[in-house]
Amino acid sequence: MDTSQQHGPGVGRSGGGAIDSFLTWLIHPMTVAATALLILNDHVLKAAYPGWLTGKLSDATGLVMAPPLLAVVLALLPAGCGRLPVLRRTVRVAGPGSGRTPGDLLAAVSIFIVGVGFTAVKATPEGAATASAVWSVVNGPSVILADGTDLLTLPALGLAWWTWRSAVARPSLARWLRMVAVLVVLPIAGLGVAATSAPRYDDAVALYEWQGVAVVGIGNAYHAHREAEWWWVSSDDGPTFSGLPEVGYEVFPRQPPPAATGADCSTLVPQHCFRIVPRQLGVEESQDGGATWHLTWQVDEDARQRLATAIPGMRDADEYLSSRALLVRDQPDGGVVVLVANGRDGFARRDTAGRWERIGFGTHAGDSFRHQQPATPIPSVAEATVTVGWRVAVPLSVAVGSLVVLAGCATLLARRYGWFLIPLAAVGGALGLVALALYVPYAWRGATSDDAVGSVVMVALIVGMTAVPAGVAVLVANVTEPSPALTARICVAGILAGAMVPLPLLLRLLTGWPPQRAAVVVVPIVAVVVMVVGIPWAIRYAVRRVPQSRS
Repeated sequence: MDTSQQHGPGVGRSGGGAIDSFLTWLIHPMTVAATALLILNDHVLKAAYPGWLTGKLSDATGLVMAPPLLAVVLALLPAGCGRLPVLRRTVRVAGPGSGRTPGDLLAAVSIFIVGVGFTAVKATPEGAATASAVWSVVNGPSVILADGTDLLTLPALGLAWWTWRSAVARPSLARWLRMVAVLVVLPIAGLGVAATSAPRYDDAVALYEWQGVAVVGIGNAYHAHREAEWWWVSSDDGPTFSGLPEVGYEVFPRQPPPAATGADCSTLVPQHCFRIVPRQLGVEESQDGGATWHLTWQVDEDARQRLATAIPGMRDADEYLSSRALLVRDQPDGGVVVLVANGRDGFARRDTAGRWERIGFGTHAGDSFRHQQPATPIPSVAEATVTVGWRVAVPLSVAVGSLVVLAGCATLLARRYGWFLIPLAAVGGALGLVALALYVPYAWRGATSDDAVGSVVMVALIVGMTAVPAGVAVLVANVTEPSPALTARICVAGILAGAMVPLPLLLRLLTGWPPQRAAVVVVPIVAVVVMVVGIPWAIRYAVRRVPQSRS
């Protein structure tokens, strides 16, 4: 009987070798479901429902999805899958009645590598530190924590093996399914691995006094609730911290001590008090029990706004880059140490001599590791201004210049060939205005955020929806217009209009004025004003220079 007739749609007539089996493994419904669940969990569910379940779900789905992805990558090495030693060996040991198939060993090796790597990362601080360093190169700043309880998800590798055995029992793939596996599922699986986990943005949100030591509460600013998710203790009242002892992790979350507020006084000298400055990075001090106060430490407003441009994923600087809690600690040899929780900036510390220092998140020390996370350096005026220029002014310049060019060239073509072209130009202009309306609020907020994904999407939106219609209009005008000089003049006008948008930032770069926040607010306003003036000018210029077609 011709076995090729038993193959269903999407199945080839002859075996495609081991590579077909690996591709079948990759597009197996179980693997595809695990990949989809991994992406959904890491980028939606973790942010909405942080906790034990979503954390373990991420590990389990990753263990199901990673082995077939690794096997495909190994099989597609330049040497070719037939030349891989593991494949040659599986071909030799697999024989009639052996129950094995070519590729079994490579599948087993892939599962083994994933399991060993996962165990090393989750069971040892050294493995977690190494993984964090490697992943920071691949995926941007990343922190991977060792957690022995994650090893409970290792049985998911058994599901990965079952999926492999199910895949090799299927007939070989048709060509179109191979294309789907390579061009669709493989990149998505790679994205699922590379973009795994919602980002962790350390956020100093709370301070406590517990069993005679200072305890700091760290949250993840990626989540909006701003609650402590893990706690560090400090026997030296900063800048060195360590994890809660094992007993503390069982007791502290269930029965935490009262959290420090925005004001505190020395126990030994009650008249010596400190309080935070709301919505700023600052502390005031009183030597008379709160009757009078004076500013003792502050990051000034312009420096705070510059600092916001250097911190990844910053949202509202007034909320996430301001002092939240303060703890005064009396010292045995006299004097006080003050710890201040400053959100995304970490902690500030005052020593017994009265010297203040931004310590970031200090030094986190354990039994066999020591990790330092110093405060983010405050960018200079020039550095912060250039950063804001790239994030805000350049996209707005392109948008404004493109809209001016589109208006002028569309009018030129309409005068020459008839007003029926106006609706087409109006659609392009409307898309540009919509993009501009979406981008202006983002520009005000995005000036203090280097969220790469959001920036790329928003910049692509505004540039694509304005520059593309303008480019089409210029191209058509150059091809059809008897006098290309008119089109060139309109393009020069668009360039000049776009060049006016970053003038507030240029002024700040040269003189240091206006302040950072004011400059960011003024740039979009200048963009709107230039557009309101430039578009009517371009239309009027085209109308006056080109006689209307009689047709």
